[in-house]
Amino acid sequence: MDELMPGTAPSHDREAWNVACLRLEDFLRAHRIHSRERLLHLTVEIIAQARSRHGADHSRSPLEVTMEIATDRTADWFSRLVESGVEGDSAATRGKVAYFAGGLHRRWPEAFLDPDPPLELLDAVRRSSVQAGPSMEFSSLIRKEINYGAMEDLARETWGQFSWGHVFRVFLIWVVIFFLAYGAWTRFFA
Repeated sequence: MDELMPGTAPSHDREAWNVACLRLEDFLRAHRIHSRERLLHLTVEIIAQARSRHGADHSRSPLEVTMEIATDRTADWFSRLVESGVEGDSAATRGKVAYFAGGLHRRWPEAFLDPDPPLELLDAVRRSSVQAGPSMEFSSLIRKEINYGAMEDLARETWGQFSWGHVFRVFLIWVVIFFLAYGAWTRFFA
Protein backbone atom coordinates (compact mmCIF):
# COMPACT_ATOMS: atom_id res chain seq x y z
CA MET A 1 0.00 0.00 0.00
CA ASP A 2 2.85 2.39 0.91
CA GLU A 3 4.50 1.77 -2.45
CA LEU A 4 1.41 2.97 -4.30
CA MET A 5 1.13 6.33 -2.57
CA PRO A 6 3.33 9.03 -4.14
CA GLY A 7 5.80 10.71 -1.81
CA THR A 8 5.84 7.96 0.81
CA ALA A 9 8.61 5.50 1.45
CA PRO A 10 8.06 1.76 1.74
CA SER A 11 7.43 0.61 5.33
CA HIS A 12 10.84 -1.13 5.66
CA ASP A 13 12.53 2.11 4.55
CA ARG A 14 10.44 4.12 6.99
CA GLU A 15 11.44 1.74 9.79
CA ALA A 16 15.11 2.18 8.86
CA TRP A 17 14.74 5.95 9.06
CA ASN A 18 12.96 5.64 12.43
CA VAL A 19 15.88 3.60 13.76
CA ALA A 20 18.34 6.18 12.38
CA CYS A 21 16.37 8.98 14.02
CA LEU A 22 16.29 7.22 17.40
CA ARG A 23 20.00 6.47 17.29
CA LEU A 24 20.74 10.07 16.33
CA GLU A 25 18.72 11.33 19.29
CA ASP A 26 20.64 8.97 21.59
CA PHE A 27 23.91 10.23 20.10
CA LEU A 28 22.92 13.84 20.72
CA ARG A 29 21.73 13.09 24.26
CA ALA A 30 25.10 11.45 24.92
CA HIS A 31 26.60 14.84 24.07
CA ARG A 32 24.39 16.29 26.82
CA ILE A 33 21.76 17.93 24.66
CA HIS A 34 18.85 18.04 27.10
CA SER A 35 16.79 20.83 25.55
CA ARG A 36 14.00 19.09 23.67
CA GLU A 37 13.73 21.97 21.19
CA ARG A 38 17.47 21.90 20.38
CA LEU A 39 17.41 18.10 20.16
CA LEU A 40 14.53 18.15 17.67
CA HIS A 41 16.10 20.96 15.63
CA LEU A 42 19.43 19.14 15.28
CA THR A 43 17.72 15.80 14.61
CA VAL A 44 15.54 17.20 11.81
CA GLU A 45 18.49 19.07 10.31
CA ILE A 46 20.83 16.05 10.29
CA ILE A 47 18.12 13.62 9.11
CA ALA A 48 17.27 15.96 6.21
CA GLN A 49 20.93 16.07 5.21
CA ALA A 50 21.16 12.27 5.56
CA ARG A 51 18.04 11.77 3.41
CA SER A 52 19.47 13.88 0.60
CA ARG A 53 22.82 12.05 0.77
CA HIS A 54 21.09 8.67 0.95
CA GLY A 55 18.93 9.61 -2.06
CA ALA A 56 22.06 9.94 -4.17
CA ASP A 57 23.61 6.67 -2.94
CA HIS A 58 21.46 3.76 -1.71
CA SER A 59 24.41 1.41 -1.09
CA ARG A 60 24.46 2.22 2.66
CA SER A 61 21.69 2.09 5.22
CA PRO A 62 20.01 5.25 6.52
CA LEU A 63 21.57 4.60 9.93
CA GLU A 64 25.10 4.48 8.51
CA VAL A 65 24.61 7.70 6.55
CA THR A 66 22.99 9.50 9.48
CA MET A 67 25.63 8.52 12.01
CA GLU A 68 28.45 9.37 9.60
CA ILE A 69 27.03 12.86 9.17
CA ALA A 70 26.51 13.25 12.92
CA THR A 71 30.01 12.10 13.90
CA ASP A 72 31.67 14.16 11.16
CA ARG A 73 29.69 17.22 12.12
CA THR A 74 30.48 16.91 15.83
CA ALA A 75 34.18 16.30 15.10
CA ASP A 76 34.28 19.38 12.85
CA TRP A 77 32.49 21.46 15.47
CA PHE A 78 34.84 20.42 18.27
CA SER A 79 37.81 21.07 15.97
CA ARG A 80 36.58 24.59 15.26
CA LEU A 81 36.41 25.33 19.00
CA VAL A 82 40.16 24.82 19.26
CA GLU A 83 42.64 27.24 17.76
CA SER A 84 43.76 26.57 14.24
CA GLY A 85 47.26 25.36 15.27
CA VAL A 86 45.94 21.87 16.09
CA GLU A 87 44.88 19.57 13.26
CA GLY A 88 42.92 16.39 12.71
CA ASP A 89 41.51 14.10 15.36
CA SER A 90 43.60 15.67 18.10
CA ALA A 91 41.83 19.00 17.57
CA ALA A 92 38.44 17.34 17.90
CA THR A 93 39.60 15.46 20.97
CA ARG A 94 41.03 18.59 22.60
CA GLY A 95 37.84 20.50 21.85
CA LYS A 96 35.66 17.74 23.26
CA VAL A 97 37.74 17.41 26.43
CA ALA A 98 37.77 21.17 26.99
CA TYR A 99 34.04 21.45 26.32
CA PHE A 100 32.93 18.65 28.64
CA ALA A 101 35.67 18.53 31.30
CA GLY A 102 35.55 22.29 31.72
CA GLY A 103 31.79 22.22 32.26
CA LEU A 104 31.23 24.47 29.26
CA HIS A 105 28.36 22.24 28.10
CA ARG A 106 26.40 23.51 31.12
CA ARG A 107 27.04 27.19 30.37
CA TRP A 108 26.34 26.99 26.62
CA PRO A 109 24.02 24.00 26.03
CA GLU A 110 22.34 25.68 23.06
CA ALA A 111 25.68 26.30 21.32
CA PHE A 112 26.32 22.62 20.56
CA LEU A 113 26.74 22.18 16.78
CA ASP A 114 25.92 25.85 16.23
CA PRO A 115 27.75 27.02 13.07
CA ASP A 116 28.71 30.24 14.87
CA PRO A 117 29.52 29.39 18.49
CA PRO A 118 29.55 32.31 20.95
CA LEU A 119 32.88 34.10 21.27
CA GLU A 120 32.84 33.52 25.05
CA LEU A 121 32.66 29.75 24.44
CA LEU A 122 35.53 29.89 21.96
CA ASP A 123 37.59 31.93 24.38
CA ALA A 124 36.85 29.57 27.28
CA VAL A 125 37.82 26.50 25.22
CA ARG A 126 41.01 28.12 23.96
CA ARG A 127 42.03 29.24 27.45
CA SER A 128 41.60 25.76 28.89
CA SER A 129 44.70 23.65 29.17
CA VAL A 130 44.56 20.06 28.03
CA GLN A 131 47.66 18.10 28.83
CA ALA A 132 48.01 14.43 28.10
CA GLY A 133 49.37 12.08 30.70
CA PRO A 134 52.39 9.89 30.21
CA SER A 135 52.19 7.37 27.43
CA MET A 136 51.39 3.83 28.46
CA GLU A 137 53.54 0.92 27.57
CA PHE A 138 52.01 -2.52 27.69
CA SER A 139 54.15 -5.35 28.97
CA SER A 140 53.54 -8.93 29.95
CA LEU A 141 52.75 -9.56 33.56
CA ILE A 142 55.05 -12.36 34.67
CA ARG A 143 54.47 -13.68 38.15
CA LYS A 144 57.29 -12.77 40.52
CA GLU A 145 57.83 -13.95 44.04
CA ILE A 146 57.15 -11.28 46.63
CA ASN A 147 60.04 -10.48 48.94
CA TYR A 148 58.68 -9.87 52.43
CA GLY A 149 62.14 -9.26 53.86
CA ALA A 150 62.43 -9.57 57.65
CA MET A 151 58.72 -10.37 58.03
CA GLU A 152 59.17 -13.58 56.06
CA ASP A 153 62.03 -14.70 58.32
CA LEU A 154 60.06 -13.85 61.45
CA ALA A 155 57.00 -15.75 60.20
CA ARG A 156 59.12 -18.79 59.28
CA GLU A 157 60.76 -18.84 62.73
CA THR A 158 57.40 -18.45 64.46
CA TRP A 159 55.85 -21.25 62.43
CA GLY A 160 58.87 -23.41 63.18
CA GLN A 161 58.27 -22.93 66.91
CA PHE A 162 54.56 -23.68 66.66
CA SER A 163 53.26 -26.75 68.45
CA TRP A 164 49.81 -27.94 69.39
CA GLY A 165 50.98 -28.17 72.99
CA HIS A 166 51.10 -24.37 73.18
CA VAL A 167 47.58 -24.10 71.80
CA PHE A 168 46.30 -26.69 74.29
CA ARG A 169 47.94 -24.86 77.25
CA VAL A 170 46.42 -21.51 76.19
CA PHE A 171 43.03 -23.18 75.81
CA LEU A 172 43.26 -24.67 79.31
CA ILE A 173 44.28 -21.33 80.82
CA TRP A 174 41.23 -19.63 79.24
CA VAL A 175 38.92 -22.41 80.43
CA VAL A 176 40.24 -22.00 83.99
CA ILE A 177 39.82 -18.19 83.77
CA PHE A 178 36.25 -18.63 82.48
CA PHE A 179 35.25 -20.97 85.30
CA LEU A 180 36.90 -18.75 87.93
CA ALA A 181 35.02 -15.72 86.58
CA TYR A 182 31.77 -17.68 86.39
CA GLY A 183 32.24 -18.94 89.95
CA ALA A 184 32.97 -15.44 91.24
CA TRP A 185 29.90 -14.07 89.49
CA THR A 186 27.56 -16.78 90.88
CA ARG A 187 28.95 -16.45 94.40
CA PHE A 188 28.90 -12.62 94.69
CA PHE A 189 26.21 -11.43 92.21
CA ALA A 190 23.63 -14.22 91.89
